[in-house]
Amino acid sequence: MSIINKRPELVKREYELEDIVVSTVESTRHSSKARPDHVVNSALKILLFKDKQFLNWRKQQQVAGKRDGSAVARAAAK
Repeated sequence: MSIINKRPELVKREYELEDIVVSTVESTRHSSKARPDHVVNSALKILLFKDKQFLNWRKQQQVAGKRDGSAVARAAAK
């Protein structure tokens, strides 16, 4: 197992942000010497992974997907 992890794949998306968010990202970027995409990515991960309502919804979607996937697999096997 490598000590140095491979950089995660980044997917390019375009979003519109409020001026205050952009200025905060820029300030954070300068103070941490990080790229703006890293600042935004890190902030969103912190926010989304602490959002209990979102995590519960995502878990329900995964369970529903597994159930639907099993039904599809059984139908395909017939």
